[in-house]
Amino acid sequence: MQELPRSRIENAAYRDAVSAIVNRILRAHGLTDGQLAKRVGCSAGTIKNARTCATNLDAVTLANIERAFGPGAIDPFLALGGVRALPLAAKGEKAHPTLAIVEGLHRLIETQTPESDGGTRMTARELRAILKELRDARNALDALILIADPALGSDEASFRHNSPKRLAIVHTQGDATDARIVGGADKPRK
Repeated sequence: MQELPRSRIENAAYRDAVSAIVNRILRAHGLTDGQLAKRVGCSAGTIKNARTCATNLDAVTLANIERAFGPGAIDPFLALGGVRALPLAAKGEKAHPTLAIVEGLHRLIETQTPESDGGTRMTARELRAILKELRDARNALDALILIADPALGSDEASFRHNSPKRLAIVHTQGDATDARIVGGADKPRK
């Protein structure tokens, strides 16, 4: 399998990602350009230009989108760098991460039972209904990865550079969703 290229990001790719963010938020929350602009502190024209790929959106506006709509709102932009948003743990948060992972998996299994809306296939509606649990599980996994992966700049070896990037491909047709992982083959760890 092919490793993702490490070339520079082009303006068109950036604008496409930002357009995807804006369009997804407008659709998901039933907002107009003006309503979204008011929530993130810019003009309706700025939102329209971002939505139509006419101009770049500044970093402050992107940060305000993430703040207003939660972790993951700007993931299409962050994906250009091969990363995604990870919420910082709330002060005093002590819940064991495996509980969130188990809950997320349990809810996923429920969507695949023959008695569920989509039968043995997950539907977009079923996934939307468990979105909070899925995000909590993702956050718990990310927290465990951060514990396992040493901080940048430390002397300790990191798994961060040991394997090629992987990509999740999600295909939705009607209410049915199919997902698979593609990407580089695993390299042996040192």
